[in-house]
Amino acid sequence: MENTLSLTKYWLTDIVIGLDLCPFARIPFERGLIKTTICDESGEEEMLSAALIELENLNEIGPQELSTTLIVYPNGPQSFYEFNDFVLDLEAMMEEAELGDIFQLVAFHPEFVFEDTDFDEVGNLVNRAPFPILQIIRSEEIMRAMKNPKDGEVISFNNDKKLNALSQEARDSLFYYLKK
Repeated sequence: MENTLSLTKYWLTDIVIGLDLCPFARIPFERGLIKTTICDESGEEEMLSAALIELENLNEIGPQELSTTLIVYPNGPQSFYEFNDFVLDLEAMMEEAELGDIFQLVAFHPEFVFEDTDFDEVGNLVNRAPFPILQIIRSEEIMRAMKNPKDGEVISFNNDKKLNALSQEARDSLFYYLKK
């Protein structure tokens, strides 16, 4: 199987950017402003530590040098719900450290399920990555990119439309890393 970094790059370039699932990702990627780091640890304490280090780095570096960080946890929780609990714990820590207004977290996981959806709904593919991945993004960049409060709904609707327009064969080919 491909190594963690190359499979993550495939997911970012061919899925996230290639399908335009996140219309805000292309420019930072092309400008080299997205950092990808791997945390091989599986314990929650070590995973939190890696995230806190990356939060500190982003907080110290200006957005012209680094826009967002992806932390890949190849040995992280196999259960999406366990990974989601980890992300919620980190968000609580960010609030305590007064970083909650500065950064936002986005979770990606091979078994990602949006709230109130069934596991097999095509729309869940938007956040299905080859590994548990945590994105740390600057809140101000999201606000600057989202000119209208309804932009998120429009993006979600368009993503659903794009993914549903693909044949099952095309989805299986693109998201081959989900087949175990």
